Amino acid sequence: MGRTLKLVACAALWASSAPGLSPGVSAQTSDSGAVLYAAWCARCHGGDARGTPAASVRTEVPPADLASCTVSSAETEDQWVGIVTRGGEAFGLSLDMPAYGDAGTPDQIRLVVRYVRSLCRERGWPPGELNFPRPFLVEKAFPENEVIVAAHGQAQDLVYERRIGRRAQFEGVFSTAIDSLDRPFAGVTVALKYNLWHSLERRALTSVGLEVSPPVGRRERWEVEPFAAAGIERAGFVLQGEVLGGWEEAEGVTGASVRLGLGREVGGGRFVPMVEAGWDVPREGDGTLSFYPQVWIRLSRLGHVAGSVGAELPAGGGPEPRHPRLTLFVLWDFGDGPLLRGW
Repeated sequence: MGRTLKLVACAALWASSAPGLSPGVSAQTSDSGAVLYAAWCARCHGGDARGTPAASVRTEVPPADLASCTVSSAETEDQWVGIVTRGGEAFGLSLDMPAYGDAGTPDQIRLVVRYVRSLCRERGWPPGELNFPRPFLVEKAFPENEVIVAAHGQAQDLVYERRIGRRAQFEGVFSTAIDSLDRPFAGVTVALKYNLWHSLERRALTSVGLEVSPPVGRRERWEVEPFAAAGIERAGFVLQGEVLGGWEEAEGVTGASVRLGLGREVGGGRFVPMVEAGWDVPREGDGTLSFYPQVWIRLSRLGHVAGSVGAELPAGGGPEPRHPRLTLFVLWDFGDGPLLRGW
């Protein structure tokens, strides 16, 4: 979003003009996003939208390359419209991007945004509308650029996620545990994820992946977990799910897990109450069921820093008594902007 939502920083060149249509844009041509872009944005972002401004233009930050698929696909249409309408300052961005909701009509603003998003000529980039809020337990199906610090009872994870191209993602996890054992280093995990299918029309996507954990820290043997993750939005509710299997060196298949999460945005998208269910079924012995009520919270105005707080509530199963545990995380979407910007 930080680089993505530098959108039309050149709007200052026309926002101060008379309300309605910009000079040079007639009523007959105002229904074309390309025409509006040429009149309002090309001086800063270039006629080809590659971010090359006119020689007379000076901005605080370099104009974004709007023809980049990384830029044009990362956020939702409504997020783009909000930035263009309310201006950069409302989201902690550069003052080069003024609020010009009064200078252009809502239809004109949305036409420009749709034109900019159409500049990605490569097929296969999942749109930002499918980047649903992150649950605590379920693996997101959307490929991300994030750093996450998470805690689950006495266990902690530092997670690094890096998007690779259109659909793939690499993930690395460094795990620790603060308990009675004098071995705080718990292990590391690496993973790859690939988006198999997505549909903006159906508001759904599906991905598959593989997690591998070597015998380091508290782990005594290799562990492998293939998984499939999916998400879908219906009637304002977001349902996300994951199915994964377990395999250990010398043991073979150890079991499977099913995870589901349901949430809905409230407060203008600032908060997302969710509840997740996790059902673990070992190859031998009783399965366990837990519920995870939680609240996702957008922390920065830009939305690139968010957090979650909740709890694991055991519901049954398992050979030993289980107790509630605190769950929380803080994430930084570094693909959207620098950590200290956007507040």
